[in-house]
Amino acid sequence: MPDEKMKYPLLEFEYDKKLYEELLTLNPHPEFMDRVSIVTEDYEHDDFGSLPGDEKNALGHAAGVLWKIQKYGLSFSDEESKTIRTRKRSHTKKPDLLLFVNDLENDFYNYCACIKHGLGNKADLCALTEALLCYGCEDTVWEEVTEWHTAVSENKNFAKSTFLPNFDRLYIRQADRFLFLELNTEEALKFYGLAALSWKIDSAGKPAKDFNDSYFISFSRQYELYTRILKGAPYPYSVSSDSPTYFQRYNRIIDPEASAASRAKNLDAFLAAIKEVLDTPNPRRLHRNRLALLMFIVITRKRLLPELARLYDDPDRERWEVAIMEKSRLLEDTGYSILSRYAAHMTWKSGIWCFDSYLRLAKAAYLSELLLDELNAEEDAEEIAYYTSAEVFSYMLPEKCTEEDDTADRLGKLTVMHLSYMNDPNEGKTLQKAIYGPSYGALQKGRKPLDVPFVFVKCFSPRIDYLPMWEMYGDHARGCCLVIDWKASKWMEEEAEPVLYHVCYLRKQGNSYVVLNEDNEKLSRSCRAINSQLQELHNVAEEIAEQDRRYLDDVLGKVLYLFKDSSYSYEQELRVIYQTKDNILHTDSDKPWLFVQTPFPLQLDEVILGPKFPDVSTRVPYLQEQLDLMCEKTGTEKPRITLSEIDYR
Repeated sequence: MPDEKMKYPLLEFEYDKKLYEELLTLNPHPEFMDRVSIVTEDYEHDDFGSLPGDEKNALGHAAGVLWKIQKYGLSFSDEESKTIRTRKRSHTKKPDLLLFVNDLENDFYNYCACIKHGLGNKADLCALTEALLCYGCEDTVWEEVTEWHTAVSENKNFAKSTFLPNFDRLYIRQADRFLFLELNTEEALKFYGLAALSWKIDSAGKPAKDFNDSYFISFSRQYELYTRILKGAPYPYSVSSDSPTYFQRYNRIIDPEASAASRAKNLDAFLAAIKEVLDTPNPRRLHRNRLALLMFIVITRKRLLPELARLYDDPDRERWEVAIMEKSRLLEDTGYSILSRYAAHMTWKSGIWCFDSYLRLAKAAYLSELLLDELNAEEDAEEIAYYTSAEVFSYMLPEKCTEEDDTADRLGKLTVMHLSYMNDPNEGKTLQKAIYGPSYGALQKGRKPLDVPFVFVKCFSPRIDYLPMWEMYGDHARGCCLVIDWKASKWMEEEAEPVLYHVCYLRKQGNSYVVLNEDNEKLSRSCRAINSQLQELHNVAEEIAEQDRRYLDDVLGKVLYLFKDSSYSYEQELRVIYQTKDNILHTDSDKPWLFVQTPFPLQLDEVILGPKFPDVSTRVPYLQEQLDLMCEKTGTEKPRITLSEIDYR
């Protein structure tokens, strides 16, 4: 039997979470519970928080609620309690439980109101906050603290008290609970972010943070580092001989230029090093433990799919089902979130059939990653062309990007429109036809589903000042061609996303589709590999049950929109693709269209006006003025304005 540790090191890796449960315990029994008078009646009134005695009523009522919760023996670390807490319609033998927690949240809001008016005690607020965190009210705490910070930063009048919720040590402990006990990096970062907030205000009489109090610690640098690491960046500081070896190993593993053999060797050494660190937590040196675990999570997100793909062909694969369910949770914030949700689905629909279906989807996801690697155009793109109308171009210029219209952030950036507005009705279908084969037609029968994926696409071409592109995409040669220095555009902001990809053109031969060199001049060295990966994908798709094929489309994700029919091969198209439900914008019209925008302004090298661009002599001065102003505000170099050399009638 093969050495499983060598074959599946990420699946095998574990650390002792119980050590962290003991270290990161929250106190469910605040000290004030034993000294305040219990309040059982409704104590609220108009303008609550501003009158003496309000703080005693709010805290006394909170103490009474906490006694009731403890009487039931409630612990929100239990799965049953989490269900009760998050599903308001759940049937339970403890019908008042959710009401108690809601009352506790209301008491918390009320006591915060008292503190803001100078009433109450900061130590009691901290203890009450800790109790809320203990009983699963993290969102309530996070929302209240962030709103409070915003108000204080804006010098709102209500913040009269010098008592501010700068409970950094508590927030860090809660973040550590999310990280070490649940591997939940999204929630962990939210609370690390609370600890990094600066509450210092100018000296105009408004509250300022007491930098000598016992609640505060300097955490901004750590928070910035954790954020960078979770974005997949290398460890940014110099690594000396005294530094932990796993820093070096981590950087080598995530290096995109690393060979598979080098990556495997460094992974084994990395896991051995962080295992020793994570199994020896030091309350005063948790920073190194956080870094070790965050690096493991980043590597798992990047390297788990190859392990799952190997496991697909392993006859002894069932023994890894439990490990897969846990490690798949780490894919939640990636392009393969569906695998995380499907793994959770296996917890209540057990059986080999379901597990095998998961592995098929994981193998498809891995093949999708290989295809994305082959189609990556980041190193090929010096200058790329974007053909558009003069009107669309105007939406990235200063006159259309103003503070008054709340559009200033769009200056110099491209709008990336929703997939539904593309002019090719077969978008996303060409690859489906290739991998499903003759069965594709049968899948299209029945009522047509109208739900659409949240996919946004922007198309470019390496063909600059090219007649067919002018006619198709440049407003019939009346528009303009933006020549973009893609590398310079991304370098200015150090953004990893969006990635620029080649479109691959498929030619139908009989009942199958193939990638030919003559259709893909920029992919000639990759055609054999792409054909092989497509054949494997076809084999996997044939084994996936019909009811799971919708999951297959989710797993394929971006790669679905990087294949087109060979009849479009003259374009040699390049694309960026966003898959997101976040930061979606809408056009201002009676029938709004959805779009997102690039996170960085474009570095334009040239703006070529089309062969039929109207009124060139009168419109160029205005265009020059707008471009100069745009570049001044975005810090980009000024582009040339030229007229197409194509003789077009």
